[in-house]
Amino acid sequence: MQLVSLGVYSKTGERRDVEFRTGSLNILTGKSKTGKSAILDIAEYCLGRDTVTIPTGVISDNASWYYVLVEFDQQRVLVCRPNPETATTSRAMVRTGGPDLRVPSFDDLEVNADTDVVRDTLTERLGVETFTVDPEAGSLRSAFDVSVRQALFFNFQSQGEIASRDLLFHRQVEDDIRTTIRDTMPYFLGAATPEQAVVRRRLVAARRTLQRTQNTIRTAEADRDQQDSRVTHLIESAVALDVLPSDSGIGAREGIRNLLESVLAYTEPDDSANDSDVASHRRVLANEGRTLRNRVRELDDQIELLSRLQEEQSDAQREASYQSERLRALDILLPRNQTSDGDVSVCPLCDQGLAHPDETVEELRALLNTLGERLASSRGVSTRREATIERLGASRGPLIEALRENVVELDAVAQQEALIASGRERRERVAFLQGRVSQELERGVDIGDDIADLRDAERRQRGQVARLEEISERDDPASALRMMIDSISELMTDYARSLQLEGSEHYVRLDPVHLTVAVQRPGGRVPLARMGSAENWVGYHLVAHLALHHWFATNDRPVPRFIMFDQPTQAFFPEEVVDAADDENADWEAVRRQFTLMRDVVAALNGELQIIVCDHANLADAWFQDAVIDNWRNGVALIPESWLATENG
Repeated sequence: MQLVSLGVYSKTGERRDVEFRTGSLNILTGKSKTGKSAILDIAEYCLGRDTVTIPTGVISDNASWYYVLVEFDQQRVLVCRPNPETATTSRAMVRTGGPDLRVPSFDDLEVNADTDVVRDTLTERLGVETFTVDPEAGSLRSAFDVSVRQALFFNFQSQGEIASRDLLFHRQVEDDIRTTIRDTMPYFLGAATPEQAVVRRRLVAARRTLQRTQNTIRTAEADRDQQDSRVTHLIESAVALDVLPSDSGIGAREGIRNLLESVLAYTEPDDSANDSDVASHRRVLANEGRTLRNRVRELDDQIELLSRLQEEQSDAQREASYQSERLRALDILLPRNQTSDGDVSVCPLCDQGLAHPDETVEELRALLNTLGERLASSRGVSTRREATIERLGASRGPLIEALRENVVELDAVAQQEALIASGRERRERVAFLQGRVSQELERGVDIGDDIADLRDAERRQRGQVARLEEISERDDPASALRMMIDSISELMTDYARSLQLEGSEHYVRLDPVHLTVAVQRPGGRVPLARMGSAENWVGYHLVAHLALHHWFATNDRPVPRFIMFDQPTQAFFPEEVVDAADDENADWEAVRRQFTLMRDVVAALNGELQIIVCDHANLADAWFQDAVIDNWRNGVALIPESWLATENG
């Protein structure tokens, strides 16, 4: 995959194109602040990055869409992205076609995809295989499939990255990206293949299966030592509950399973119906007892009431009799000739006639007669009440006897219920025993045979693990990676010597673990972070990436066949440079060596690599000028002045 062109659409529909030559060195030279560095950001954004790094200001204020047109052999893919309003966006437009696919007009722009579609489209055409990167044991990272997203980390070197002594790869400063580059490098170099990944996963699964089998064997062996006591206890419990005959368990061990299965098959008679009848009878007796006690209580209340009335009447009779006896004294005081006719006109003391008859005597005699009548009536009522009390007392006796019989029957029912409850408890104990027997049968009573089968399985699994280990060792990704790094490092050493970098007289090596470059000196290893001079930092970045892309191209690896360098000469010209191609000093010689190396690598790969350099250097050499695709000076920039005028107007 190489870039054919990229560009910007204005808000009024105009388009600014930057054309590239595939399979060649492309140099975009110009002054500072013309938008050269934004070329890398636009390319990365259009190739599927969600986070927007395009500088705000002139470019973002005047752009409405960005696009990039890439080429795969005889196929082309166009990706357009709208100018985002926020720091992240996933909207995109994707078109695919042949070599005649062109950039559309402004009116044809429309969102028809997202960044997932962009990445999937590019991944498929790059030929990235289905390769899953599994995280290290104990890591919190999730497994992921390799795609163009990871491949693009090898294609960009921004201005801040190319001159860094701490970073070698694009976006390496981000922790998750650093780990991703380290994990995916073996695949992109070709040291790790999908077939190897399948073998590794099968090996891991086989080892886990073997470990589980070994754990099962250890558990079974430990269980076998404890099983005899467990089974003996189960049989003894079954005998105690009359589930098994008393002589069960005596004899050969082969019958243990049959005994346990017979315990499991045992069924207890169902007494639920009888239990229901007894409960119903108890409820009837309880109701009868309550009725009898209520009846006895009513009789006792009636008898008590009548007795109290009888007692009160007896007191009244005694008082009336006493008063009547007192009134009978009148018969003694009255004259004898008056006692019969009741004459009250004669004094009862002197037997003389009274001027006025004494009415008191007459009233007393009337009262005496009334008392006599009441006493006679009261004696009749008392006699009848006594008869009623005797009758009620006589009817109480049968009730007391019936209540006594009810209590006896309730006691009998309670005893019967106790027997039923005892049977229910026994059924529960039998059910609990059967549960333990079922658990024992599931565990397996023929443990000896089970262990033998497990050991056979263990031998087979050991053989499978050994075969997979042999295959994995024969095609070891780590060993292959070391050999590939050796080859790349040899190329890096040659490139470093052509640039005359510090330490290049020694062996220069790529470090795929720490993601840096190191020089193997006799006194020890010197990493890039401990080297001095920005010239060396930039130079070793160029050396590493050119060597990697030489490997990618010559080994047909699924990495885009382009690399973009932003300001590789910044170490020599920290300030803005005026065109001075004829100034043949040491700095210009170092610049010339950089571009000469890039030219030679592109030529050696015969169109398999495209290098795009955005820089302010502008050598007068004919081959350099042939590589210049655009010169952004004298008012020429990514955003034309006419757009600014339109915007300001």
